[in-house]
Parts: sequence; structure tokens; C-alpha cells
Amino acid sequence: MAALPQAIALEYAGNALSYAQLERRTRALALQLREHGVGRESMVAVALPRSLELVIALVAVQRAGAAYLPLDLAHPDDRLRRILDSARPACVLAWADETARFGDWPLLPPPQWQHANESALDAGPRPEDAAYVIYTSGSTGEPKGVVIEHRAIVNRLVWMREHFGFCNGSGSGSGSDECILQKTPVTFDVSVWEFFLPLLAGATLVVAPPDAHRDPRAIARLIREQGITTLHFVPSMLAAFLAVPEARGLGLRRVFVSGEALDAALRDRFHDTIDAELFNLYGPTEAAVDVSWWPAGRDDDSRPVPIGFPVWNTRLYVLDERMRPLPPGVAGDLYLGGVQLARGYLGRPELTAERFIDDPFVTGGRLYRSGDVARWRPDGVVEFLGRGDDQVKLRGLRIELGEIEAALLSAPDVTRAEVLLRKDLPGEPCLVAYVQMNASIQAGAQPSAQFGDELDAARLRAHLAARVPDYMVPAAFVALDDWPLTANGKLDRKALPAPALAQVQQGRAPRSETEREMAALFAQVLGKGPGASPDESFGESPAEERSIGADADFFALGGDSLSAVHLLLAIRQRWNRDLGLGVVFSSPTVAGLAALIDTPSAMADDGLGPWVRLTPDTAGPAPLFAVHPAGGIAWNYRDLARALMPRRPAFGLQSPALDPLQALPASVEALAEAYVAHVVELHPQGPVHLLGWSVGGVIAQAMAVRLEALGREVGLVALLDAYPAECWRAEPEPDPVAALRALLAIAGYDPEGHPELDSREKVVAFLRRGDSTLGNLPEPALDGVVRAVTGTNRLVRNHYHARYGGTLLHLRAGRDHAEQPDLQARLWEPHAAAVEAIELPLLHAEMTGRDAAARIAPLLSERLRRWDAQASTGETLCN
Repeated sequence: MAALPQAIALEYAGNALSYAQLERRTRALALQLREHGVGRESMVAVALPRSLELVIALVAVQRAGAAYLPLDLAHPDDRLRRILDSARPACVLAWADETARFGDWPLLPPPQWQHANESALDAGPRPEDAAYVIYTSGSTGEPKGVVIEHRAIVNRLVWMREHFGFCNGSGSGSGSDECILQKTPVTFDVSVWEFFLPLLAGATLVVAPPDAHRDPRAIARLIREQGITTLHFVPSMLAAFLAVPEARGLGLRRVFVSGEALDAALRDRFHDTIDAELFNLYGPTEAAVDVSWWPAGRDDDSRPVPIGFPVWNTRLYVLDERMRPLPPGVAGDLYLGGVQLARGYLGRPELTAERFIDDPFVTGGRLYRSGDVARWRPDGVVEFLGRGDDQVKLRGLRIELGEIEAALLSAPDVTRAEVLLRKDLPGEPCLVAYVQMNASIQAGAQPSAQFGDELDAARLRAHLAARVPDYMVPAAFVALDDWPLTANGKLDRKALPAPALAQVQQGRAPRSETEREMAALFAQVLGKGPGASPDESFGESPAEERSIGADADFFALGGDSLSAVHLLLAIRQRWNRDLGLGVVFSSPTVAGLAALIDTPSAMADDGLGPWVRLTPDTAGPAPLFAVHPAGGIAWNYRDLARALMPRRPAFGLQSPALDPLQALPASVEALAEAYVAHVVELHPQGPVHLLGWSVGGVIAQAMAVRLEALGREVGLVALLDAYPAECWRAEPEPDPVAALRALLAIAGYDPEGHPELDSREKVVAFLRRGDSTLGNLPEPALDGVVRAVTGTNRLVRNHYHARYGGTLLHLRAGRDHAEQPDLQARLWEPHAAAVEAIELPLLHAEMTGRDAAARIAPLLSERLRRWDAQASTGETLCN
């Protein structure tokens, strides 16, 4: 204000203040506030609409050394009273006609403000003093006040001024030619840089009229009339802004977005519409507005759009549940550190201690757990994957809603997509997708060849089915043109309309009597029909019922190996047919199983043969072969195989020990040779991928050696917490009881946690009580599993690895091996040309469970896609 006294500091509704005038007005009000007892660490509530007076108030409070508390007059009186009772400000700056809303709190309305006072102000606030307090919604329903100190927000503002080239002009005293638009509600922390960055940079701050932030045409008009060079949008509002014709041809220099995830399609639409720089910012209120940035320029083709790099003096961590750093590509909790962290929550020490914790990596530092899920890219850039509460669970499966949204946005003509897990529809919770189609289609232009009308749900469903696991395909699709927004311009998810019941589909309706009865058995076994509790059933009246369709997949509806056993029992009781578990794996739909019932000659498959089909796919990219763990059964890989993208044929290789008439081969090499023979039988030509958990990893490496010797191309070889044979050579051979206890680990239990299970009878009884799949096996099959455990264990101890000429991908169970810390991926280095190591926050017994599949499938899918792409271009594939 002293350097550029004649430059225009502030404009609003045709009125302007120079920096000299702003200095006089704010100094006078600051001194007046001092007379009311305002000073360091006191607080002044500001309840003014956007106006010249609002800016004067905010700057004056800072100059008085106090912190400002913004209040939104659109909020209910009860919320305002609760905030005031919590914050206890020294006074309230508001118009007199609002007096009744503030009870007994002292009010200082603008007509009573002094306009001039030549007295000097003493030293300003210190770095550790509070600068502002913004209240956000609390999980308990009680608002919580976030206290930001001067050192935090000054770091953020100075970084932005220097990094993006805002400057104080030519030195002539005329100021900068930058005009920055302030349109964000003052209770939203983005407003902080909109208010104060222009004043730090000698730019002109243009204040938008109240409610203009909701009107795209009004914003465009302001940009043109005022020569705005810089402004901010929440992505939801940016999408609405780009949809109006007035958005074209604007003379903007840069646009910043934050507050929501910026999707790639919106980034690309921006550059098709506006010739300006676009920057994606990220940060919670608890970290002084933004802590990271990404240049989402015209040449940026990132999908998803990253949140990028940390700003000055900040740190980003992606950690697992035990606060350990995660490698690139692995999703984890995003923690923030550095100078911009808030002091804490006003008057809430217990909540502050819960969310702001000691930094284990920096002595004396603190971390804030953002509640967001993120991952590192290999190039050191951070990708935002969604809120932790956007990671929903449906039918026991973890789902990232952002992954479905990204897949929808890759469909032709889809310009916007949001996915919710709705629990307010009759029946079980279900995913609902909200999409906006290309405006040119709605205006009658020629749409893409693939999507011929505004919303073809069947084609969208097919598009998704090729890109995400079937359990992530929404049950309903709703077309929207107008998206509900909150007061801050963000998407109001609570206001999204529920789909009509007719839109919630499970495919075509059953046609034959067998299909109808099979659908009823699905519902009965999965707790979604008669006999289920009211909370779980589809609805009590036919009009409300969402019936299971003919194309419904048993496992996509939440079925697992155990419920498949119960389904088979129900089928046997109804039709006196024993189809076998393998048939449910290979034909898991209502129509598929009904067709087999109607075919008297259909062969049964008990799922204990030399291989099982893990996915129903019979065509696609190179197939995956998963090798059984110690128990000899490969059913456990089904969730992981079905979650891989793109979909591909996948088979589980099972131990011959499951067949009492077959002898186990004499060595791991012989076993690998037999399994390779099955691979060649199922896939005579072309490359194959291999995967093995535990003992299965040892065998998978031997299979890779054998395939390489046969001249077959081997792609991915993934070892799930598997270690070389020499690690186990000194281990004693398990007796039958020890082998049975190993079944506990195969069933997902920790054997060390059940020392009382010391006999076959006790182990089997425990498994049956736990309703596990193994506990429901017939006695001969259980005998085969025990034979597989003891026999395979002996073969591994006597095995000596040959060297594989390719790369092994090793995924370590990072929450295990406390007593054997030397069990590391590097142990495989003598047995392969290269080893890629990834550590996951899992136990060994969890490595093939549903939650693990949600973590591991993206890692494998990324590498499989890369391998497929190289194969399609004819490049040399370096294993």
C-alpha cells in the first residue's frame, strides 16, 4: 500500500479505492478495533456480503493484529449462534439490520467505522499469531473452527505470487496490470488468496457482486468488462461455465481450480474453450488453502489429472495403516506436513490431537491426516484418488468411486460423471452413475457412432464392463443437464435425484421357468429374497422389488466360494443335479446355470480337477495362470482374477494331490512340467502370464523356467509373498496335524492365534463353525488338501531353483514376518534376471482376499496393460 499509493487496489460495482485510500480506511478501522480491545490472538467476526466494506474489514482486522472469523449470512441463525458461542469474538462487523441475528455480541456496523485516523499502528502480528479462523462441518454435526497462523498463510501467498509471476508492475507506481476476481464465498478458504494475493502483488482486486459465483454468464460478463486476468473455479462450476457460449473468446491469463477433483475431460474441454493456463491446486482448510499444484496445460495428457507437487515448505506423504511410506502405484492415506498446517481446531484439543500428529520422519514436525486417498506416480507426482469415504464397500468389495467415474469419462460423448453408492432405494445399496452427455448431441448434432442418443445405459454399461470389474458397474444410469450446487459452488451430492426403479437393472428379466427359479435361488442364498431380513431384501411388494436378472453374475452380486457351495446345495435340492463348484466358476450367471440345468447331458465339475476357470472370459489378451498355494486349491484367486483390467481369460492350476487316485510328482520341476502341459493344452500358442501365492510362487518361477526352455513367451510373473525354496530347507516336515493347521491360513485365519486346534477333528469343526469354504468340503476332498500341504511342502524343501531369464514381480506382505525380517524380495535375485519389489500393508493370509484384490489388481493391471501394449506394437518385450 505504501509502494503503490495511486494504483487501483480494489473495485466493486463501479466504485474503486486506490492503495492509498485502502491504507487510510483500513488503518482507521484497525485503530478503532484496537479501542474495542481487539489485538493479538483476539478474534473479530465478519458477517458482510461481498462489497468494498468486506475487503476493508478483513484487511483492518489483520492490521489490528487479530484473526478474522468469516460468517455466512445465508446460514441458519442456530448455526451462526453455535459458531459465535464457540469462537467468542471480540465483536462482529455487520450491517445494523442484522443485529438481531447476533444476540448480545457487540456489533460494529460500517456506518460507524472511522474513515481516517492519522495515528500510527504499532508492530503487526507475529508469524505464530492467528490470522483467520474458518469453520467447517464436523462429523458429529457440530462445526469446528480451523485456526490458521500468519506464517502458514503468508507462505502460501508468497509462493503463489512468486511461482506464478504476479508482480508489482514496472516500478512506475502504476501497479500491476493483473486483475484478480474475488468471487468465492468468504467462508470458503479459497477466498483467502483471492482477497490477499492481489494486495501482496500490487494487482487490482475486483470483487464480484453477491451470488455472482452461481451465474456463469454473470462471471463471463465481469471477466470481459473488468479485464480479469486470473480467477478460480471449483471444477463443478467450471463445467457449468464452459457450457455457456459467453465463455469463449475471453482474455484470461490463468485459471486455478481446486475444491474438487479435476477430471481429464474437463481439463481438455477448458483448453478447447479458453486460451489460458490452467492449474490444479489441492489442499484442505487445515493446511492454509493449498499444499500442492499441477500445471494442467494444453499438452498435459495425465489421466487422472494429478494434484502434483508440494508448494514451498510443505511435505506430502502416502502412507499405509502403520504409517509406512508406500511405493509408486500403491494407494494409501495422504498425510500433509510443513509450515502451512493449521494450529488446530479452536477449543477442541482432543480433536486436534487426533488429526494433527507427530511427524515420524521429521523431528519436531507435525502431520495432518487429510482423509484422502492418493498414490505416487513413478515420476514423483501425486495422484488424488478420492476421499477416504469415497472408497465405499459394496457386497464386501472395496470400490473407489473415482475409478468408475474415470472409466465413464473415457466413453464417447460423456462430458461429466459422478457415481454414488445409494442406500435410499428399495433393496440393497447399489451404485448409481450420473452422467452428462455432449451438448452437441442434445442440440441435435451428429453424435459419435458408439453412443447414438442422450443416454444409452446398455452401451454405457458395456463400456464400463470392458474397463472395470463387474461389481463396479453401476446398477443405474441417470442423465443430468443441470447439476445441483452447494453455496460454495461444489456439487451437492445429497441433492442428486434418485433413479426411477425401472432404471435399476440387473440385465434382462428371466424368461424360462428354470431361469426364474435359478434367480430365486440366487436371491435366497445371497440374502436378497424371501427369508432375508427386511434390511437386506429387495423389497416387500412386487412393485418395489428389484429382481435378479438373467444376466446377473453370482459373484458380482456378492457371492463367494462358500456361498457358491450353498448355491450348489440348493440346486441339488431343487433339481437333484450336482453341477459342481467348477461350473459355478465358469458359468456364474442365472442364464448360464439355468441352461446347464436344462441340458441333461451337461457334465458336473466339482472344482477339484487339474484346473478351474477363474473368469468366465474365453477370449481377450494373453491369459493368466494362477498356481495353487500349499493346500492345492486355486479358488482363492477368483476375486483377484475378475478384478484385473482389461478382462482376460484366467485359470487356476490345482494340485494332483486333490485326486486320491493320482500320485504327486517327485519334484517341483516335475510338478512345473505337468502344469506347463496344462498351460499348453489350454493356450497352445502365444504368451502367458503367471501368478502364485506362497508355495504357488515357487512353482510359478519353476514354470517360467520351463516355458522359457520350450521357447514360449512369458509375460508377467507375479509372486505374492512367496520366497525361494532355500528359505525353507531347514524346516521340519509338517506332521498331519501341522498340515491341518496350515489349512487355517489357507482359510484366512492366523494359525498362531488358535493353539488349541491340535487335532483334525478340532480344526475341521472350527472351519465348519466359521462357515468357511474349506470347512464345507467333503471328507475325500479335505483329505486331498492335507495331502497337498504335506506333499508340496516336502517338494519345496528339496527344490533347487534354476535361473529365470526374465523379471519377477514380488509383492511382500508388509504386516507379516516380524520374526523373519530377512524374508525379502531380494532373496529372488539369484534366481531371475531382475526383481521388482512392492510392499503392501497386508498379512500373508490376506494376500488373495477381497480387500487385497482391490489393492493388488490395479498394480497387476497396470503392468499387464503395459505388456499388452508392447506386444500389440511388436516391440521387443524385455522381461
